[in-house]
Amino acid sequence: MYRQIWRKAHRSIAEVSFYTRNKIRIVSLTGFKFKNYLVTDGYVKGISHYDHVEIRFVGRDGITTTASKTLNRNEFERHLVVGLNDQLPNIVLISLPFDVFNQVPDLDLCEECHTEIGEPIAVIGYQLNQDNLTIKQGLVSSYYPSEGVKYLQVDATIRHGNAGSPVISLEKGKVIGLIGHKLTEVSQSYKRLKDIMNNNLQLLKGYQGRYNMDDIDPIQVLIANQNQIKYITKELYRITSMGVGYALPSSHIYSFFKENLIFESMDGSKNILAGF
Repeated sequence: MYRQIWRKAHRSIAEVSFYTRNKIRIVSLTGFKFKNYLVTDGYVKGISHYDHVEIRFVGRDGITTTASKTLNRNEFERHLVVGLNDQLPNIVLISLPFDVFNQVPDLDLCEECHTEIGEPIAVIGYQLNQDNLTIKQGLVSSYYPSEGVKYLQVDATIRHGNAGSPVISLEKGKVIGLIGHKLTEVSQSYKRLKDIMNNNLQLLKGYQGRYNMDDIDPIQVLIANQNQIKYITKELYRITSMGVGYALPSSHIYSFFKENLIFESMDGSKNILAGF
């Protein structure tokens, strides 16, 4: 069953990598193609200090590039669809009006799926800034209500980079959800720790240079210490493996398209941005 899901879905799932001007990769995440758009997680909106973005699809072996496109920051931001309101902050679309992606197939998106707890699923995506596409098995373990949305809780190995990965029902063979980045407890804990350390650094910098002990400024030592802890915390968060993930249900993805795009019956006869 998983082999069939992989054969059907792998060509439609992209790696989205953000690079500095010196071609140092900042972060990568996942997205899937639907109606000439790449559907991915809203985490994209929070990425900064990048120069260009590469969108890349792979073949059946999960590593050989079959189609790719590099966009500078201005080009990339022009192709972002973030929505007409903030009701769904956890989803972003990237328009793909490029000939190189014409042969990339769409994934099947479930408009109104009745998803049951215990339903077996596959999560396909990229992780840890690695360039190989992976498939993971799991199941829908529960629902998680947050801010008026009933998210899918899935038991599967979720790692940094899986944000934007499609959750595919083995029984339906369709996408029933989109893995989110900010919903996990690990992400929330990391954000709280980062805020605390940034506040500590801000306070310490206010006292920098006021004290001196044997030609050593103890405040500078504390600042260096906080920066080291901040770096270690970031690296630990980056490699953390989570056994539970949360996914935006596919019905909300469908609603996002209907609200922000002009098209006729989702058949591709019309597919342009409202006011774009």
